[in-house]
Amino acid sequence: MLTAALINASRRYLARHRWQTWLSVAGIALGVAVVIAVDLANESAKRGFRLSVEQVTGTATHQIVAASGSIPEQLYATLRLEQRLNAASPAIDAPVRIGGRSFTLLGLDPLAAAPLRPDLGRSLISAAEAGIAAPDPSVSDPAAADAARAADASMHADAADPGMNASAAARGLLRLLRDPASFALSADDANVLGLTVGDPVEVDLGADSARMTLVALIPEQVGLSGLALTDIATAQEVLGRLGEIERIDLILTDAEAARVAAALPPGLRLEPSAQRTNALTQMTRAFHTNLTAMSLLAMLVGAFIVYNTMTFAVLQRRPLLGTLRMLGTTRSQLFALILTETLALAAIGALLGVLLGIAVGAGLVQLVTRTINDIYFQLNVRTLHLDPWSLSKGIGLGLGVTLLAALGPALEAARSQPRDVVRRTRIEGQTRRLLPWLASAGVLLIVIGMGLIALSARSMSIGFLALFLVILGTALLMPLGVHGFATLTTPLFGRLFGIQGRLAARGITASITRSGLAVAALAVAVSATMGVSIMIGSFRTSVSDWLANTLTSDLYISGEASGSAGRGQTLPPGLADDLLALPEVVAVSQGRRSRVQARGGTTHVLALESSTGQPRGFDFAGPTADDLWPRWHAGELVLVSQPYAYRQQLAVGDRIALFTTDGWQDFEVGGIFRDYGSDSGTLILPRPLYAERWDDPAISSLGLVLTEAAEIDSVRQQVDALLAAHDIAASVQTNRAIRELSLTIFDRTFTITKVLRLLAIGVAFVGILSALMALELERARDYAVLRATGMTRGQLRALILIQTSAMGIAAGLLAIPLGLAMGDLLISVINLRSFGWTMPMQVEAQTLVSGVLLAWLAAVLAGLYPAMRAARAVPARALREE
Repeated sequence: MLTAALINASRRYLARHRWQTWLSVAGIALGVAVVIAVDLANESAKRGFRLSVEQVTGTATHQIVAASGSIPEQLYATLRLEQRLNAASPAIDAPVRIGGRSFTLLGLDPLAAAPLRPDLGRSLISAAEAGIAAPDPSVSDPAAADAARAADASMHADAADPGMNASAAARGLLRLLRDPASFALSADDANVLGLTVGDPVEVDLGADSARMTLVALIPEQVGLSGLALTDIATAQEVLGRLGEIERIDLILTDAEAARVAAALPPGLRLEPSAQRTNALTQMTRAFHTNLTAMSLLAMLVGAFIVYNTMTFAVLQRRPLLGTLRMLGTTRSQLFALILTETLALAAIGALLGVLLGIAVGAGLVQLVTRTINDIYFQLNVRTLHLDPWSLSKGIGLGLGVTLLAALGPALEAARSQPRDVVRRTRIEGQTRRLLPWLASAGVLLIVIGMGLIALSARSMSIGFLALFLVILGTALLMPLGVHGFATLTTPLFGRLFGIQGRLAARGITASITRSGLAVAALAVAVSATMGVSIMIGSFRTSVSDWLANTLTSDLYISGEASGSAGRGQTLPPGLADDLLALPEVVAVSQGRRSRVQARGGTTHVLALESSTGQPRGFDFAGPTADDLWPRWHAGELVLVSQPYAYRQQLAVGDRIALFTTDGWQDFEVGGIFRDYGSDSGTLILPRPLYAERWDDPAISSLGLVLTEAAEIDSVRQQVDALLAAHDIAASVQTNRAIRELSLTIFDRTFTITKVLRLLAIGVAFVGILSALMALELERARDYAVLRATGMTRGQLRALILIQTSAMGIAAGLLAIPLGLAMGDLLISVINLRSFGWTMPMQVEAQTLVSGVLLAWLAAVLAGLYPAMRAARAVPARALREE
């Protein structure tokens, strides 16, 4: 048990060494902050997604969806009557933008939706009572106006009734029913956009837009932020889907679900509402996992700082600890003293880390949301959700890692002997003898990590564990590497900088306990920068080459996707012939993007048809089926992307079951092609087959191949004029513009990774600054002797900066092999298991050189203050015995 005297001694020590104490706290705080920030950003995005899906589906337990992506509205009426579906609501939803912000346009039948969304009906009734629903300017007929007033009066009466029924809720949506091109927003969204009831609004639908009127505000307590609610008839008109609905939302018991599923005609299927949520959640699982791994790397670097700080605290107090042992202090008391100090520092650091993590998380959540919008689906996360579990997890991880890092110093303190009062250098001698053992342990961890990779098959978690074991094992090798580097370069530094260079290099080996750990922490952070840069550079080059190979047309015409079915807007069937008639156009390819149901969940499908007969731009990974293209055109084969084949464990010759308008049908895999457009996978089908099996003859994109002599700008003007003449809303982009946009999105996607790398470097900077401060404090007497024997202040500053430069260069050089190993593991293991992508590893000399320069710069900047502080010290005071 700790005594008051020991606690006071600890408190006085920490107070006298404020810089060392607060640098340790800062290292812990930064590590905790990065973990909490990433976790909060991830959880906020996931929560925003769950809420968005819940808002779109309401309380529905099941959905009826069609293989073709649309259900005739007459079929909905038939099903409702024949199957006695009382709690059933037709729906259409599509991503739109209003005032530059992302929303989901949700079209509902207000009367049918009332049983599934009672709160919505009540909220609009309340809105009408409060006078915030817009009057109907189009009602000029007195009889119609009287009917509207009567409906309003009935609505008010029902609202006052606690037992308000579904019909009253339906009448609450009256203005959405009677006003054309009208919609409702949540009060908060309207406030952010600066809109009031009655305002006309331009709604961006992608390639087209629609002018609509805001007619009602929905209170925030209903939880419909991010939705633009409208009547289903209005949605059909605005989205160009007259006569069809996207799905039918239902509330069913298990028995009812079985009955309804058995009675559905071919081409329709019943699925639980949660299936849609789970499918989309799986799309972003790997992305969130990779961010979490990056944050844990920062915590790993923070552990080096804690270990370095507490080791120095033990070394600096070895005389005191030896004296305490002579006075009767037990080993367990010294052990408890160091752990108590560590826990106090960890608690303060964790608290500051929580505050900093919340601040950083507010920025990261926007980067996470933007990345999800660019790659996966439209997601609108307004605020950072402070999840208590995320905060507790970050605090617990910070405390646990800190205490674990302090175990070694605490055990060393417990082993202190009274004779250590006069043997201050004993620990350094012990540490140097331990370097080969540490290196051996590092090699063992690396071997275990590589063995786990070989044995873990497709497990992403084990892949990350193996990566961390390799990092940790290499870190244990680094103190020996630092010792060897300093020993070998001592003559070189002597020739370059004279006696100061020799003293600087020898000082690194003399204090290997601190310098080795500081260099290891910096090297790990820099190697992470190198490894991620190698992965991103290799990925970017592969994507660029893939785009150059895939985009074989010169001009592309498309409508942007709308609706969860993922289809583009329909282009007129005769447009391809009109474009082919242009003299500069030699070939036209037609495409239709959609999502179809497979046994493993929904997947992207691209249906292609080329005027030249055979599609171009495919880079197959491995062999293909015999007679590939004739059999593909005949509908016998399907082409699958590499990510889809990896996730579903498919090979050429295997069969895939897809849900068509005639039910489930099998298709043979004819080839596996490289594709970086979707990590969830894509299937390629011939368009005539797709049109037949999924009852969808429309096209949503066209590619034009021009003659070599054609001027692309001139042809684009002709295409624009042709589209305008046919009143077609579509985007026209050149091959080059699409490549540039794709690479811009790619770079934007990795912005958050770059931010996390900078945070890890920040943690390492604090670590090396902490180590240098420790060296300056411990070697104060040595520096005082040098000053007393004639070394000037400038020479002493130069000595310390030479030493820090050497440490930075050592960190940069040692980071190179680890960075290369990390890059290879990220590409061949983590990326493959996370996204299903393969790519060749490409290393640029600039990446390695910039890593070494970054390590050197961080070390030199960290050494400036200790150098100035040591130079200002008074030699007589430093030489005075305590």
